[in-house]
Amino acid sequence: MSNIFSIGLSGLQAAQIGIATAGENISNSSTTGYNVESAVFNEASGQYTASGYIGGGVNTATVQRAYSQYLTTALNNAQSSNSALTASYTLATQLSNLVGSPTSGIASSISSYFSGLQNVSNSPSNTATRQTAISDGQTLADQINAAGQQYDSMRQSVNTQLSNAVTQINSYAQQIAQLNTQIATASAGGQQPNQLLDQRDQAVSNLSQLVGVQVVQNSSGYSVFLGNGQPLVVSGQNYNLTTQPSSSNPSELTVAWQGLPGSSATAQPLSSAALQGGTVGGLISFVQGTLDPAEAQLGAIATSFAAQVNQQNALGLTLGGAAGSQLFTVGSPVVTANLNNNPSSTATVSAQLTSAGALSPSTDNYTLSYSNASGTNTWTLTDTTTNQVVGTTNTQPSASEPFVVSAAGLSITSTGTMNNGDSFAIQPTAGALDNFALATTDPSAIAAASPVLVSAASTNTGTATVTQGTVSAGYAVSSSGLTLSYTAATTGSGGTLSGFPPNSTVSVTIPGSSTPTTYTIASDGSTTVPYDPSTGATIAISGDTSGTANNVSFTMTGTPASGDTFTIAQNTGASQDGRNALALANLTSGTAFTNSQTLTNAYSNYVNTIGNTASQLQASSTSQQSLVTQLTSQQQSVQGVNLDEEAANLLQYQQLYQANSKVIQTAESMFQTLIGIFQ
Repeated sequence: MSNIFSIGLSGLQAAQIGIATAGENISNSSTTGYNVESAVFNEASGQYTASGYIGGGVNTATVQRAYSQYLTTALNNAQSSNSALTASYTLATQLSNLVGSPTSGIASSISSYFSGLQNVSNSPSNTATRQTAISDGQTLADQINAAGQQYDSMRQSVNTQLSNAVTQINSYAQQIAQLNTQIATASAGGQQPNQLLDQRDQAVSNLSQLVGVQVVQNSSGYSVFLGNGQPLVVSGQNYNLTTQPSSSNPSELTVAWQGLPGSSATAQPLSSAALQGGTVGGLISFVQGTLDPAEAQLGAIATSFAAQVNQQNALGLTLGGAAGSQLFTVGSPVVTANLNNNPSSTATVSAQLTSAGALSPSTDNYTLSYSNASGTNTWTLTDTTTNQVVGTTNTQPSASEPFVVSAAGLSITSTGTMNNGDSFAIQPTAGALDNFALATTDPSAIAAASPVLVSAASTNTGTATVTQGTVSAGYAVSSSGLTLSYTAATTGSGGTLSGFPPNSTVSVTIPGSSTPTTYTIASDGSTTVPYDPSTGATIAISGDTSGTANNVSFTMTGTPASGDTFTIAQNTGASQDGRNALALANLTSGTAFTNSQTLTNAYSNYVNTIGNTASQLQASSTSQQSLVTQLTSQQQSVQGVNLDEEAANLLQYQQLYQANSKVIQTAESMFQTLIGIFQ
């Protein structure tokens, strides 16, 4: 009789556990990270009798949670990639919105400035027109400064997000380590603590959305590692990350491995390869792949703009007749000593741009490093964007002696003593936006006039005409001027020009040709230069050390008569001359700025590059989100709660409970019958 009772009671208990498990599933059907549970039953051991083994009822072996390690790992990895893309896309979209369209903002201000210079060329003596051009320049400077502030603000935002993410990473690592310990303790009795297991898996899921990790499961729980193998969790021990100023750019934060909580050891900076995926990976990718290159590109455009305008203004005369000077100033390249340099080092490094007008719109950054291996002093300049060595020198006898290395459009000077392994980061245009400014607010400082005036003598009898002439850097025109004489050939057409400065070089370029013919003038000045009236020619004089007429060019067309003269002289009518202002205005369509692009095209490409990056990240983010949705659906089909299925389970266990109650009721009736026999 007792066997019947015990069999029925075991069935009742199994039914109760089944109902409780189904109820737990239903209650947590919307709980994040909950894995559906199911009661696992097996038959109790039988009892031997002469009639055979009689069963002992049912045992509840365990309450098991549904779990697929493959699907969970795949989903965590997909979420990590999606978080990275989302972080990058969000920031890239913000930057794209700040930049605006290729034709507004800075682009519009550039066009207005050059239009103002065009007006100055038309009315060079008009002070109001000049003042308008200066005001347009100030507007442009203000907008470039505003762009610099926007970049600074975005960089600070990234730093804040990076710090917050690292704090969360440390919190989840600590939580996982504690759960490892709790799970090990709770499992000592032989049953798995499903609730703790769910919490640990959810913590890993949350962690993977912050940074890409690898999870190794063993007897002591989960061990969690970064991409380069640095541990975050090993059994019951967690390790911390921290943020610190970048060794190459103190305005940016870098993530470093701190080690055990409370450790005073020097944190080890982590490479971007160790921080792939997650919000942290997305933030770092945005800074390195979008923010820094975009700022450098705009800085290069601003630097190139200022250099070209200043160089051209220096080739003209101001309203007062003085040589032109700078109209804009731009910050020098930023040089930062590596934070890991030897504390005993006394070296200082400075850098100057030597070819600002020809900067690439995607200006790279550089590192100057020093080594004295085998007693040889070696300074190496490396392009950190391409990882290519672009300059090196080992000619200095001592590390304490100053030296200059010129490469990549930079002139770099080092003084003081370096130690082996010291390095300095060089950002050619990092300060260009914040430090861009007008050099003067004086309207007369615009050098609208050209300093040279080439003219044909009024007594000439031929038909030859000459342009008024232009100059290039290093020009010189003496107060006495230079007179060239033409001698016609005795036979045939053509003739020669004479009177060029002794020891100078004269280049003659005929229309349609890009290759000039050069002539070296004898020391006595007797060398003549051929001129063909049928083609005309552009004539340039260079190499004149006497200062008579150096780096001056003009174009001659038509047929001069023998004895005709042409004068190269200083321009004394500066107040009414707008030739150099016109040359300034024409810079907007010139291709001397960046990679044979016009200035406006370079700016448009800058804006479009940022917009394209944002669009590409959006497409990638959308695609990755679809993968996350697909994997989530697959995981939920295995680990999620199906309410219809749980409703059926409830009905099944209810019937099981009722049936086992009937077994006990039957046993009780039989027992009462037996009692009645003996009464």
